[in-house]
Amino acid sequence: MRDRLLWLIHSPFALLFPILFWALVVGLAYYRNDRTLQHAGFDLAKQRGEVAFQLIQTMRHWNAIHGGVYAPLTEQTPENPWLEIPEKTITSPEGVVLTKLNPAYMTRQIAELLEGGRLEIHLTSHTLMNPNNQADPWEKRALTQLEESGDASVVEIVDDRFRYMAPLHIDQSCMPCHAKMGYEIGDMRGGLSVSFPVSYAQRLTTGLRRDSILTHLVTFVLLSVTGMIALTGLRRLLRSLQRERDDRESIIVDRTANLNKEIKRHRRSQETLTYLAHHDELTGARNRRWILAQLGYLKQEAEQCSGTLAVLMLDIDYFKHINDRYGHQKGDEVLVTFVSRLQSELRQSDQLGRYGGEEFLVLLPDTSQSDAEKIAQRLRRAIADTPFQINDEVLDVTTSIGLACLEVDASLGQDELVGRADVALYLAKQTGRNRVVCWNDEMAH
Repeated sequence: MRDRLLWLIHSPFALLFPILFWALVVGLAYYRNDRTLQHAGFDLAKQRGEVAFQLIQTMRHWNAIHGGVYAPLTEQTPENPWLEIPEKTITSPEGVVLTKLNPAYMTRQIAELLEGGRLEIHLTSHTLMNPNNQADPWEKRALTQLEESGDASVVEIVDDRFRYMAPLHIDQSCMPCHAKMGYEIGDMRGGLSVSFPVSYAQRLTTGLRRDSILTHLVTFVLLSVTGMIALTGLRRLLRSLQRERDDRESIIVDRTANLNKEIKRHRRSQETLTYLAHHDELTGARNRRWILAQLGYLKQEAEQCSGTLAVLMLDIDYFKHINDRYGHQKGDEVLVTFVSRLQSELRQSDQLGRYGGEEFLVLLPDTSQSDAEKIAQRLRRAIADTPFQINDEVLDVTTSIGLACLEVDASLGQDELVGRADVALYLAKQTGRNRVVCWNDEMAH
């Protein structure tokens, strides 16, 4: 047995063993890292679909709560033949003929403007009023899946496009148009799909994948060379004196140190990817996906324990003016400072996340409405009372805050809870900004 081992060590093919071994080890490490990158790219692309959906849904909600909007009657905007309401078309005192755009018609026109571009949207349903909203095969399957599973969204890659669909549910503002179709409040009436090229997600991870390939390639070369050197040292060890054995131990120590460095480097890379998957890269706050998942967990916990949960939605007042006047770089620094001040005022149990743009969500578990309002006022003062020092500029920054609470024994959906905070925020901005507005039942009408 010993003679066979010595023969194997001195074999001319022995130097191939480290190459094959490290090719297997580094290949498996690269495969795992690449899968992580793929998931990260998919999650980032999904977030883009969610943002586009929420933006369109917010516009539709705004249209619905205002009972529709009027626009000049033109060839591009004719009467909506599927809208049966009084005063569908009116004439202004100046003689301009106006026709009413309900949420569906407005969404259809936006979709036509986006058609053929990088980002496309489509409003559809199994039960159509407008045949132009006919679902394609993927949308039909997605609608069925949403109806049967109750999932919040369906996300897939179809051909060369990233497809995202989320359901649309009947609320009170939808009933004037959809009650005659047999819908009731809470029913799913259809879905809004968002699509954009797969290349968007690929661009997000191309640089990281290139660095990963280079890192693993260099690691493979270093480890293979180190393995061959160690094997050569082992050959010398078998026919050398004690001094040569000491040299071999030094080589082993160096190889172990290099291997430890590579392991630590790989671990740091994994930790970085994990951090990016749950945090906003600019501000360091939790990202939209994480904060909404945490909202679902805290809501379930509050319902099971008959507890309370308060949700704050914050928006930086006139943030667009800051970007336009001082530039996006200073705008980014304002966002970072804004988050830092909020974090310093929050309790350890409170959760802060970036909802999108300059909007943020704060979750306050086990907090009554009166205590939540005090916390919201404290956050508002923390922003407004001390000007922001951004390099050589001093900026007066304020924030508007909408507050919604899940009280004991209340039955309230997660989206509805966030929607209430959003409506309260909208009212705060409409009534002067730099204030806190709490949701009440009168806002539902």
